[in-house]
Amino acid sequence: MDTCIFCKIIAREVPSFTVYEDEYTQAFLDIMPSVPGHTMVVHKKHSDKIFGYTKEELGVMMDTVKKVADALEKTFATRALTIGINHGEVEGVRHVHVHLIPRSTDDGGKVLQSLARKETKDELKYIQQKIKDRIL
Repeated sequence: MDTCIFCKIIAREVPSFTVYEDEYTQAFLDIMPSVPGHTMVVHKKHSDKIFGYTKEELGVMMDTVKKVADALEKTFATRALTIGINHGEVEGVRHVHVHLIPRSTDDGGKVLQSLARKETKDELKYIQQKIKDRIL
């Protein structure tokens, strides 16, 4: 895609701080990191949503996430990472990417669940059924 910054990084049109690359994926440091070591993993095939990839392609991307996560844990002497997938971005980069963020006990961050409101059991049951009804 002509305007995608990640596609430009993959094509070597824009410099990056790449930490891992293979035939299908690339991992590079975020240039506006949350913490040192904040890394992104992308598939070299462009898609703004995970639906644009086969399960094999998603598996290859997750294999790279696993390799990079292991290296980050060793590099930053941590046992915790926050790992998040950007899918269907409205703002930001419209190319599926996985953030790997090394965590430390004094980083001031919280678990993702702390950002959301808590549902009641009745709400959970209702939502559960709505989702189940739409799974193929």
